[in-house]
Amino acid sequence: MLHMMIVRHTAESCPGRPGNEAVHPCLQTMSELLAQRGVKTVGRWADPPGHVNYFVLDAPNAHLIQEVLMESGLSGHTTSEVRPVLSMD
Repeated sequence: MLHMMIVRHTAESCPGRPGNEAVHPCLQTMSELLAQRGVKTVGRWADPPGHVNYFVLDAPNAHLIQEVLMESGLSGHTTSEVRPVLSMD
């Protein structure tokens, strides 16, 4: 099942801002945890000026994605939404 994960941060907590490098290991850990659980990343996009990232993930359910967000530590630096999505093709 496809899920759109929308991850937001503030300008003050932006990973590109000096002093906010703590989020970088969280992103790496999230990628590793998703792969370990068999979740496939279909696509990733960023809106740098808007401080928003978009991920389309193929996962059995949103609970698994939420667990990874928590376990990776990313949830301590961002706010996230996970929504099931369908192709309109």
